[in-house]
Amino acid sequence: MEKKRKDNINPESDRHLFDRIVKYTGVFGGVQGISMLVSLVITKFKSVILGPAGYGITESLNRSVDLIRSATNLGIATVAIPEISRCSGHAEVDATEEKILVTRSWALITAFVGMALCLFLAPLLSRWAFGGDNSFTISFMVLSLAVAATAVTGGELAVLRGTGMLRQVALSQLISGLLSLVVSVPLYLIFGLNGIVPVLAVTAIGTMSVTLFYSCRRFGYKTCPFDWNVLRRGTGMIGFGIFLTFSAFLGAWAWSYIARYLTGVGGTELTGSYSAGYMLVTYLTTLLLAVTDSEYYPRLSAAGNNMAESHNLMNNQALAMCMLSAPVVILFMLCLPVVVFVVLEYDKFHDSILLAQMAVAGLYFKSVSQPIAYLVLARSDSRMFIVQETLCYILLVLCVVVGYSTLGISGLGLSFAVWELLYLLLTLIVSKLRYGYVMSVQLVRSFLIQGGLVVLAVSCVCARARVWLIAGALVCLASVAVSVRFFSIHTSYLSTFLSKIRRH
Repeated sequence: MEKKRKDNINPESDRHLFDRIVKYTGVFGGVQGISMLVSLVITKFKSVILGPAGYGITESLNRSVDLIRSATNLGIATVAIPEISRCSGHAEVDATEEKILVTRSWALITAFVGMALCLFLAPLLSRWAFGGDNSFTISFMVLSLAVAATAVTGGELAVLRGTGMLRQVALSQLISGLLSLVVSVPLYLIFGLNGIVPVLAVTAIGTMSVTLFYSCRRFGYKTCPFDWNVLRRGTGMIGFGIFLTFSAFLGAWAWSYIARYLTGVGGTELTGSYSAGYMLVTYLTTLLLAVTDSEYYPRLSAAGNNMAESHNLMNNQALAMCMLSAPVVILFMLCLPVVVFVVLEYDKFHDSILLAQMAVAGLYFKSVSQPIAYLVLARSDSRMFIVQETLCYILLVLCVVVGYSTLGISGLGLSFAVWELLYLLLTLIVSKLRYGYVMSVQLVRSFLIQGGLVVLAVSCVCARARVWLIAGALVCLASVAVSVRFFSIHTSYLSTFLSKIRRH
């Protein structure tokens, strides 16, 4: 009887979970979609008003400031969520408020440290980012405010997500995106290149203010950054945050090594094609998987030591994401030539199409691996986390080098898909050995069916013939049909919608 329960979805208890997954995937995916449209509008204005010089200055400033952020924020936006959600999930009001106090206190400390470090290193950052030019020292001093604001925002987002205030998370992200549009365009029009630093600083402070508004409506803002009795309660959380910081630097090294490797073997044009193609895949990834950070991760963390519940949540989330991602991935593959034509210059970025079409197949594997990989974070298992992430980035570099050296640009795209597949296998092995997790029979069956359709779509794209593109469209329709059947059975949203259509 227990085996049957593990292998099949309970029609009563799990229907609510699938409804929740679909609902919040739509909510956060929609918010990310609006944010992307806002970013495109800002990008268009920036390109018209500032030209290439504006992009270069903005990129150099952001890249340098991000180093300070990643070195000082201690991953609080991530590591605080399990601490808060475990208490909030059990309705422990006093314990929840204590965790929030600890989170805010540490977030404020990292804000001060990041701000002070940015101020102190401003002359060095200016010379490093702009080839020995000291004229941007004042700019980095101003951007120290952005570093501090981002640290505070991370702590408040952890509060919102950990306490299940998902509507407020979505609203804060939406309003922050619109605020950046309202602030950016006038400042660029009035000040031109001199408006870049004010835009970055004001946008960061505005985002902090919006997030604080929503979190403080329920939990009044209170911190004790100089009280060791309060701070020491978060030392375990901060210890794990140090591992997150190390992982972030490890990831930055891996991606920077890939960029240098591609520039060395194929020049800047190859690196540009890789950057543009992977950017398109990243946009789709953000849209599709936005729900995991904001909704699923806190819910998994709240399960605490109940491994049976955790495994059930992981299987349900992975199954839903498998069904959601497959048709989207296949459709994106087929539409990529049009996407590149609209977003980029088709003639200059033609090579990015094949690269992105191969790479986006990895998003299907990522949609299944990410819900499983989050268990390590939810358990705050620092040792296993660093082992898993180190192996992950080693595999990434190996896949890229082998892929490009053997198959060229198509191999470069395919290497990302292979990397995501290997990472899925890695997370399954780690979760099995460490926590006893096993994929449910239904998840395995659905993963293989939709995975087979994704592979067929890749084959159709590689053929580069009209008849094969028609075949790709048929494969996409088959994937949609499988997903529609699944969600019509296991959710109330689609079944209600379809019944309304039949009545009309």
